[in-house]
Amino acid sequence: MAQQETDAAFQQLSQKLIKEHWDFYPTAGSRIGQHEYDGRLPDLSPSQNSRREAELRRGLTELRTLDAGSLDEAGHMSYRMMELFLRRELFIFSDLKPLENNPMRLTGYLNVSGYMRRDYAPLEDRLRSAAAAMRQALDFLDVLDQALSGSLSSHVVDMSVESYSGMARFYRVDLAEAAKGVTDQEIVAEFNLAREAAAAALDRFVESLKGRGKSGPEGFAIGPELYSGMLATGEGLEVSLSRIAAIGQANLEDNLARIKELAQSIAPGRPVAEIVEEIGRNHPQAQELIPETRDMLEDIRQSLVDFDVISVPSEDRCQVIETPTYMRYAFAAMDTAGALETKATESFYYVTPVEEEWGSQQAEEWLSNFNYDTLKIISIHEVYPGHFVHHLHNRYGRDLPLINRVATAYSFTEGWAHYTEQMMLETKYGDGQPKLLLTQLLEALVRNCRYMCSLRMHTEGMTLGEATKFFMENAYMAELPARREALRGTFDPGYLNYTLGKLMILKLREDYKQEQGSNYSLKEFHDRLLSFGGPALPLLRPALLNNPGDLAL
Repeated sequence: MAQQETDAAFQQLSQKLIKEHWDFYPTAGSRIGQHEYDGRLPDLSPSQNSRREAELRRGLTELRTLDAGSLDEAGHMSYRMMELFLRRELFIFSDLKPLENNPMRLTGYLNVSGYMRRDYAPLEDRLRSAAAAMRQALDFLDVLDQALSGSLSSHVVDMSVESYSGMARFYRVDLAEAAKGVTDQEIVAEFNLAREAAAAALDRFVESLKGRGKSGPEGFAIGPELYSGMLATGEGLEVSLSRIAAIGQANLEDNLARIKELAQSIAPGRPVAEIVEEIGRNHPQAQELIPETRDMLEDIRQSLVDFDVISVPSEDRCQVIETPTYMRYAFAAMDTAGALETKATESFYYVTPVEEEWGSQQAEEWLSNFNYDTLKIISIHEVYPGHFVHHLHNRYGRDLPLINRVATAYSFTEGWAHYTEQMMLETKYGDGQPKLLLTQLLEALVRNCRYMCSLRMHTEGMTLGEATKFFMENAYMAELPARREALRGTFDPGYLNYTLGKLMILKLREDYKQEQGSNYSLKEFHDRLLSFGGPALPLLRPALLNNPGDLAL
């Protein structure tokens, strides 16, 4: 009886705490599929921040009064997810303080593209919601302008200027055709007025930002204490940074050795860069990029079935379409519906095409990045069995508690997708495809460099220039993309989570395999792993292992 009472109390408390989160961050509620939150931006004013911080502390106190020990295994995991969810938000508020020092973390609140791309309501209603959100941009940016420190890292300022300028361009240019076909001219006029006013507010904010980058170029580091806090509250990982660094370095060195050995087996005496250039020349023609990608997905999906890799719990397919203009900074991306979306549940795999105005050389350079081997690795990561299959398990698997749908860990979501790239090449799918394996290792090396540069930039004083050089020397990158990767690390120290998550999954798989012995099944491991949503990976060890041990790495 005690267990039932505690379980009921926990479920009731979880609902309340998550609603409080959405009430403060209405954009999160809207994007997950709770459309009563449409058309609202968060109020990040000092008084509301203080209220929210007190609310979080009260929520943690209420949570800790429950007898978590009386919950069953699944309930205890949900409890731990709820606790981490609150701790992470509180840590961001009281320690990381992005309102003061990291405007890049806040750009996303202004992105109204979801109203355009998901057909969950009549277009007129979605335009009204987008206009309502854009009308709040002026107040939102004023609050941010007042909260930000007058002296920020010049690197973070540079990236922020680019990001907020891009949002202004998105409002002015990319949304210009959004109201096409709407006959109610009052709605169209309100929408156009709102987007121009928001774009003008963004212009003013960008000018204010430009005067703040005066603390020196390396003022972005959060330091070892905050870095450890980020991993503890975000990923449930409490391991010394020296151990994390040592594990990452070992994996980097292993992948470097493997790629050199593999290159020698493919073409003895030729450098890796030459082989990569040759791989790049084997790509679809511009007009065939979308249909060939669609066919490729079916081939990979069938391999999951043929080689018993993982259950695919639905016949749903994602739609392979050209990337919308406002997202064409990315080569490819997966856009799945919100975890609680009921009206527009379709998923999109965006592939960025050759632009009509490009010359033949620019088109060839772009398509070389979509060579068949790279396209397969990207598609494994984004679709089968990466993000899309993860989404299908969440939607069609066993009923998940609300917190399991809401509280996803960076290291799980990106770690899983990155893990699948390596895992698929370990199955029969990778047989006889050395160039595909080399491409997978190149992708792994980029993530290895993110891992090491994140640690070193934020805890050991590595400069942007040193990080750029590190990517060039260890991931076979040209200077421009290497610098872009390094720049991301200045405002996103969590981008180590691609490799960190992959390594935690690999260790969990090995420990699970040892315990299962002759009963081990790769498919069963994957199905069980995805049956809990996307929790911080250390929380999964007690659920999957008889002897979870103390270390997730």
